[in-house]
Amino acid sequence: TFMPRDQRNYNQVEASVTLEVMPKEVPAVSWSNPAPIYAGTVLSSAQLNASANVAGTFSYTPAAGQTLPVGTHTLTATFTPQDSVRYTQAQGTVNLVVQPRLVPQVTWATPADIVYGTTLGAAQLNASADTAGTFVYSPAAGTIPGAGARTLTVTFTPTDSVRYTSVEASVNLTVEKATPQVSW
Repeated sequence: TFMPRDQRNYNQVEASVTLEVMPKEVPAVSWSNPAPIYAGTVLSSAQLNASANVAGTFSYTPAAGQTLPVGTHTLTATFTPQDSVRYTQAQGTVNLVVQPRLVPQVTWATPADIVYGTTLGAAQLNASADTAGTFVYSPAAGTIPGAGARTLTVTFTPTDSVRYTSVEASVNLTVEKATPQVSW
């Protein structure tokens, strides 16, 4: 309604228009299924990397920094647009496969019997594995075990600790009594 100041020379006028209120747009969220990971892997931007066609922020469930058990999991990304007048929140989901960590094969032959006084060395502490890594023996090299039946153990820690888990192995060792040398 328009009310002219000069009502003597002008009439009051009314006009109308139709205003269509559009619903908020839903942003397009893009997110591809991430590559499988191994148990114990912490979720990061390698898995939580959704994108949208407008500016805004993402929150993820489960969140970055969490680890998931073995199996297939649904990850959810909730997108909150900066322009909340024109756009509404949107979600995207993907599936993530968490694989079990591999167990290295450690091979360790039972060593030949030794006589008391013999120090443990490469002849007894000679385990091998089917992947790169380090071996820690107990008892350690240089130890002189007492006579009798002994158990040697090794802990193998793989270099690739993401794909492989540490593993322990053991062998039995017989330490014969030494014959003392008697001189007269």
